[in-house]
Amino acid sequence: MSLTTEKFGPPPGSPGYYWVYYPITKSQELVTALAASKTHPVVLMFWEKRNELCNVMKEPFWNMAMAKKKDAVFCRVDVDKCKDITELYRVEALPTFLLIKDRNEKGRVVGAKMEELNTTIKAKIYTNIPI
Repeated sequence: MSLTTEKFGPPPGSPGYYWVYYPITKSQELVTALAASKTHPVVLMFWEKRNELCNVMKEPFWNMAMAKKKDAVFCRVDVDKCKDITELYRVEALPTFLLIKDRNEKGRVVGAKMEELNTTIKAKIYTNIPI
């Protein structure tokens, strides 16, 4: 069973529906997601509900996660609930996107820059360019 189907089975009352990304609200949830980074890259979006740019990026991030769900694991990290994770990855501005592979940071995009995020993911996931 894949990471996606294990974590994101259909919510009660919604047969066949799968979440596209992990909502990370505790450190242990991130540990579970990062366990997949040996086989799939992990894309983290650090966000806050009250941040306007984060809210602007929710839909594009969801669309990207939907389009690339077979190639990477997507996670949305709530900075209010995960201050330890936010500090660990030295997140200073929102939204911040990190690309993790083999538990190492391979790329970082700060701000509402969907095109830059898409370019970073393509360069790091879909090609054999040394990182």
